[in-house]
Amino acid sequence: MKQAVERLMGGLIVSCQAYDDTPFYGPDYMARFAQCAQMGGARGIRACWGRDVAAVRAVTDLPIIGINKDMLNDQDHDAFFKRLIITPSLESAAEVIDAGADIVAVESVETDFCSYEQLTELLSSIRNKYPEVAIMADLITPETGVKLARDGLVDILSTTLSAFDPRKASLIGPDYEMIRYLKENTSLPVNAEGHVWEAHEYVSCLEAGADMVTIGSAITRPHLITRRFVDAGEKWQKNR
Repeated sequence: MKQAVERLMGGLIVSCQAYDDTPFYGPDYMARFAQCAQMGGARGIRACWGRDVAAVRAVTDLPIIGINKDMLNDQDHDAFFKRLIITPSLESAAEVIDAGADIVAVESVETDFCSYEQLTELLSSIRNKYPEVAIMADLITPETGVKLARDGLVDILSTTLSAFDPRKASLIGPDYEMIRYLKENTSLPVNAEGHVWEAHEYVSCLEAGADMVTIGSAITRPHLITRRFVDAGEKWQKNR
């Protein structure tokens, strides 16, 4: 197990990301979020784009999971079925690795536009150029994770994109089922990521077998945190 992965085991990773339609967009803000996360006890940081990774690297020695999104709005469900979004090429991986990422996360899916052979070619190219860097597979389906673990192409399996699995249309909250499946069918560390909003959900991910948990919106996206409270209040007003 690579040292960066070992340091994340059993801990919390904070995803520090912002888009250009929000006030916190920019590397300086992301560096400050990372510092706050470290003060709070986070074991690692997930950051997007080379400039943000470099800014975070300058203020912390925590392991950084670098991603390089090819779009700004990761809420577009359709986009994930039209092209690769998260670190879709060797060049995009190189940008965040060279900026200081210890781990690179790659969208690891099998679709009409990306066969398993194409995916393994991408992962192998990253592994060959950066053998010291760990690779996290951002999965939609657990079955792809099992194959990647079997073929030794990644170091961490993550539930990041499981909400995009058509079979999970009714999923609310973290994907505990996927966590358990990956733990039962592979020997790789599992990162629970996606829809973790409450402390009890974080603990439940660990109870399901997650070796680490990544939380983003519930910590670093204040407008979404605010909206949850506003929505709850409006619902109460409507039903009183």
